[in-house]
Amino acid sequence: MALFWRIWAAVTLVNFAVLAIFVTLATLQFGNINSGLVGERLLVLAERTAAPFKAAAKIGLPLSSVRNADALLERARQTDDAIQAVHVFDAGGQIVQSTAAAPPFSIPAEAFHARASAEGAPWHRETAEGFLSSIDILAPDGTPAGGILIVYPGGGSLTRILAMGAELALAALTVLLISSGLSALLLRLGLRRPIRQFREIDEAIVGFERAAWRSAAGQPAADEAAAETAQASELRGLLQAAEARYRAVGRALAAHREESR
Repeated sequence: MALFWRIWAAVTLVNFAVLAIFVTLATLQFGNINSGLVGERLLVLAERTAAPFKAAAKIGLPLSSVRNADALLERARQTDDAIQAVHVFDAGGQIVQSTAAAPPFSIPAEAFHARASAEGAPWHRETAEGFLSSIDILAPDGTPAGGILIVYPGGGSLTRILAMGAELALAALTVLLISSGLSALLLRLGLRRPIRQFREIDEAIVGFERAAWRSAAGQPAADEAAAETAQASELRGLLQAAEARYRAVGRALAAHREESR
C-alpha cells in the first residue's frame, strides 16, 4: 500500500504542476488580450474625438482655438466613467485642452517615448499607473500639429485579470480533484495484482521470521503456510533452505575449530 500511495502522490504532484503552469500562462495571456482590447477601444474613442481638431489643423489653426473644445472632450470622457482624462496636446507635447480640473503642463514621459516609437501611427501602452492611448493630428504640411491623449486607470483591468485567474484556479482545482480520484482508481485497478503479490511476499517473510524466532526459542512453529500461494510457498522454501545452509555452515565451522584445537 505504501508503494501505491507514493505513486499516487507523484501522479497528483505532476498534475498539480501542469495545472499551475496552465493557470499562470492562461492568466498572463488574458492580461495581454485585455490590455490590447482596452487600448484598441481607447484608440477608437481618440479617433472620434480628434475629428473637429483635425478640421482645425487642416486650415492651419492651432488646436487650442477649436470652439467648444471643453464640451467635445467632456463628451468623449463620459463615454466611460473610468476614463481619467482626455488631453489635447500641441506639437511639443504641451497640453492645451483637457478634461482634468488641474491638467499637467505636458504629456507624461511614457507618452513622449511611445509617440516617438510610433512615428506618427496611433499607439497605446500599458504603464504602471494604467493605460495611455493617443493619435497624432497633422498640420497641412504633414508635420504633427499635436494629438489626443486618453488616460485610463489600470485598476479595473487588474480586477478583471485577478477574477479570471481566480476562475481558472477554481476550475483547475476541480480538475485536480477529479483527476486525483480517477488516477487513484486506475492505479488501484492497474496495480492490484502487483500489490497482492507484494503483500503475499511480505506476509511470507513475516511468517518465516516469526517461525524462525519460535524455532530459536524452542517453540513449535505454527502452521502458517496453509493459505499461501505458490509464489509465497516457494519463497518460504528458499528462505528455509537458506537458513538450513547457514546453520550447516555454522556447525561445520564449529567442528573445524574443535578439530584444530
